[in-house]
Amino acid sequence: MTITAIAADEPDDREQHLLQQAFGRASSPLDVPRADLGTPAFLEGASPEARAKALAALNRANNVIHLHPDAASDSCTCPRAGQPGYTPGVSRTCPACQQERVELAETVAAQQREFRLAAWRRCLEGTYADYAHADIAKLEPHQNPEGKVSGWLDADSRTLVLVGTNSVGKTHTAFAIGNQAAHRAKPWWTVAWNVADLNDQLRPGGPIRVYEYAERCDLLILDDLGAEKISEWTLEQLYRLLDSRVRNRRRTIITTNLPYDERGFADTPADKRPVNPNMIGRYGARVVHRIMHEATVVRVVGESWRKPVPW
Repeated sequence: MTITAIAADEPDDREQHLLQQAFGRASSPLDVPRADLGTPAFLEGASPEARAKALAALNRANNVIHLHPDAASDSCTCPRAGQPGYTPGVSRTCPACQQERVELAETVAAQQREFRLAAWRRCLEGTYADYAHADIAKLEPHQNPEGKVSGWLDADSRTLVLVGTNSVGKTHTAFAIGNQAAHRAKPWWTVAWNVADLNDQLRPGGPIRVYEYAERCDLLILDDLGAEKISEWTLEQLYRLLDSRVRNRRRTIITTNLPYDERGFADTPADKRPVNPNMIGRYGARVVHRIMHEATVVRVVGESWRKPVPW
């Protein structure tokens, strides 16, 4: 749709920012696309103050994070409110404006589905392109023991830790859940990062809003925890991210080769202990306790699928 120009009362800097946010003109390289709904009829002829309020509501609605028809609850500001015989609706909005906002809400909800799918498709580009068709229904038994993986999205657990040796299907399993979440009737905002790449993108000068998206998305996949270089800075970023997600009860999937601590796994022989490296030794108790809080730990076993080609 095209954007209808607003001729009267050029907006000030704050209103211009709202306009840019509402209509998708202020997007960073990693921003999820915004809806381009044009200027709704109920904004035409409105005062600058009323327009700014409505656009702020639109901005809240027209965002992958908060996508919700907040504008539908705002009071009516159109000229019909002062006409004889005017009767407000239950939300102090006249029927005509209410209908316009209901239709807008339906449009925004449809955009939400499209945008969250677009956000997930971006995660499946490049490194993770091979996992675009990972299917929760086609996981091998060793990837979904006792249905702990296929049922995790509807369980009370907030974190899923997929642990196992190299190339046994941990990442494939994580992305099968990501595909499941992103294709629900009401899609989850799902973001996936290799931990080493995330650290690189978070450094000063990197793309904006990377941390915000990793912190606030509905489902975050942190792939290959333990393969990245550790420093005080990376530990601080990991702690901040996990602490925020735990406190706000957001879902996280972590894949790693590392056992919880030096004891290894239940079947680790005594003569093979202590097991190093391990999570506690590498990240410290503060980080690991946040990983393990309300977590489901699934050990993925099996033979490596990465094998040399004989010639």
